[in-house]
Amino acid sequence: MPCYAKQLTKTSMLWCLMLGTLATGCARPAGIVFPAIESPKTWPAPPQQSRIQYLGALADSDDLHAAQTGWEVFKAGLRGPRPPIRLSSPHGLAIGPNGWLAVADVSAAAVHLININTRSHRIVAGWGDERFAAPVGVAWINERLFITDAGRHEVIELDTLGNLQNRFGTEDLQRPVGVTFSPSSQRIYVVDGNAHRIAVFTTQGQLEKYIGKRGTAPGEFNYPSHITSTGDRLLLADSGNFRVQLLDLEGHCHQVIGQKGDGAGDLSLPKGVAVDSDGHIYVVDAHFENVQIFNDQGQLLLAWGKEGGGVGEFILPAGIAIDNLDRIWIADAGNRRIQVFQYIKAKS
Repeated sequence: MPCYAKQLTKTSMLWCLMLGTLATGCARPAGIVFPAIESPKTWPAPPQQSRIQYLGALADSDDLHAAQTGWEVFKAGLRGPRPPIRLSSPHGLAIGPNGWLAVADVSAAAVHLININTRSHRIVAGWGDERFAAPVGVAWINERLFITDAGRHEVIELDTLGNLQNRFGTEDLQRPVGVTFSPSSQRIYVVDGNAHRIAVFTTQGQLEKYIGKRGTAPGEFNYPSHITSTGDRLLLADSGNFRVQLLDLEGHCHQVIGQKGDGAGDLSLPKGVAVDSDGHIYVVDAHFENVQIFNDQGQLLLAWGKEGGGVGEFILPAGIAIDNLDRIWIADAGNRRIQVFQYIKAKS
């Protein structure tokens, strides 16, 4: 029978210790579990077939409901509970191997390392005597985390313990923001917002080339921000041009999605971009404070969200990441939380 830490009395705490849970901990099921919702919020609304369902939100480490060992419970009983680790202004998101979720927190000048399998959460503010200035983007290569720091004008590579592995780009970047890794090319693509281009690096941090320049033509950019890779393509939020560009790995534009306007499928300030297992393209819009889903031809399929602090509402949303279970993680920066949704595949 599992013994949950928050429910332990002094007697049950002693039983945990006597039964050896100092080593094994009080059992909880592995993986993050969101509280059950009696009437789940879905989009589109019934009676139409649901395609997106709200799962829950993470605002601090308490929302992970992490298991504790008997020794941890005993120490907490003596000293009192520790304050939770809180999100301040989540921006970039990246899902890595073995359940790792990295969150770049600009206001906190730190990166959150959350393991959604073990429900652990720690915050990394720097390495040695060095500190982050303005971490914006994050990307995983196996269990190495690459962080773009717009304030330090560089890319910082850490392991999952927060130890420094490498730093690069100081001489090559003006304001690095979005970052992604393409397994197809084995290259790191860094969006340089102020330079209106993408810098391409090897995994060792050597600059290979730049892609793009300032302009409005396909393959040209105006204050680009977020980027993700999908197969042999790149999705780039060309924020200042009110659009998303679908590029090949050499930077040639194959499709433009969105335009300036206030109609369905128009974009105002596109930020986070992601792709689900069926190839649908998700675009987070920080001005419209919603999420729009397109097919690869740029046709709008669905949109949800509006300004606010409720379920499925956003204030200045930014990054997005979709895991291998088609869970959609969205950095709801103004609400200081990450909202999590589920993509529901069409019934065959």
